[in-house]
Amino acid sequence: MHRLPRVSPDVSIQYKQWTIPKGVPVGMSAYLMHMDGDIYKDPSKFMPERWLDSKPLLDRNYVPFSRGSRKCLGINLAYAELYLVLAVLFRPGEPQFELFETDESDVVQVHDFLLPLPRLDSKGIRVTIN
Repeated sequence: MHRLPRVSPDVSIQYKQWTIPKGVPVGMSAYLMHMDGDIYKDPSKFMPERWLDSKPLLDRNYVPFSRGSRKCLGINLAYAELYLVLAVLFRPGEPQFELFETDESDVVQVHDFLLPLPRLDSKGIRVTIN
């Protein structure tokens, strides 16, 4: 949830009707960008089908690894690890996972302590493996 500040050290930035003086940090958090209801319909709902059609605004505003010169160097490794882990965990015949004493309040971000955290008395996401 933390902000990713950027500074233009030499020139002022013109954004729509606003002028941002040189040297002034400007930032936006990936969380706020991903929860923008103007870009993502029902952003808090799990709707993977939203990505089936090519929509330039969705792609432009999806920044889990940042963008530009500050982009995460490990993005390709991270995606490869995600694909492998998901393939192993959810292949046919593998163990079944069930939530244990976990509900939506255990994942909804309530606090911003540099990292997004759920309610303070949450025990996190817990599962049983059958």
